[in-house]
Amino acid sequence: MRWLIAGGDLRSRALAGIAAENGDQVDVMGLPGIAGASAISAVGDEPYQAVVLPLPVAERGGRVPTPLLKDDPGLTPDMLSGALSATVWGGTPDAALIRAVSDRGGRLVNPNDLEPYAIANAYLTAEGAIVSALARYPGALQGADVLVVGYGRIARCLARLLAAWNANVTVCARRADSRAWAEADGCKAVPIGALASEAERCAILFQTAPAMLVDAYVIAGMKPGALVSDLTREGVDFAAADDRGLDAWRDSGVPGKYAPQAAGRVLYDIIKKETEKWTQM
Repeated sequence: MRWLIAGGDLRSRALAGIAAENGDQVDVMGLPGIAGASAISAVGDEPYQAVVLPLPVAERGGRVPTPLLKDDPGLTPDMLSGALSATVWGGTPDAALIRAVSDRGGRLVNPNDLEPYAIANAYLTAEGAIVSALARYPGALQGADVLVVGYGRIARCLARLLAAWNANVTVCARRADSRAWAEADGCKAVPIGALASEAERCAILFQTAPAMLVDAYVIAGMKPGALVSDLTREGVDFAAADDRGLDAWRDSGVPGKYAPQAAGRVLYDIIKKETEKWTQM
């Protein structure tokens, strides 16, 4: 199997190493030297079975991030255009990349749309989010009041891991079935309307719902010094958190930060499996 792995974090670097170790042909762009892989500056004519871009793909004006390179110069769709006729893997692509892949006749796949990957990635995200919080929290998780906002895949993994550490876990979720699942998982569950009152007493808040829910009103009642981890792109009013004296941060690309080798393995396994399946069709 022939890969092009372009840009990305330590997870992308791990993926390239795993593919090379398994005897695959691996080209890399926008990544530092990797044993067994070929660093290229331009795409040739030989086709790829998989082109892997970061998760998320583009964050700065359509440029694919290259955070492992000095000054993060990024890659543009034009630099990759010769490879975009393949199956292109990447998360939350922008309009420019979607158009570039379509123009080249390629297929764009977000790994998070595949349930086996999404579940495995959610666990790694939850584990990393807890590690990140513990590095900031002066107390112990055992007995700590922890609030999890939302109850999707990541939140469910978070709640179960936190409960295993004997934290007092409350889940705040909009849907009644989500709250029922949270209670079945051994957590206290409350509706979104109770978010502000529950936030008042929590020591750590994990925001996983893709909406601005931890806003200035919610933050105004929180205890100064409380921790707020935003695992979304838009879920926390950071200006209000700073004014209130909260330790608030956005955790993005968590698996690539805290478990890159495991994250690379998960990505390798799903891409290899899906590519073999499509080849046989």
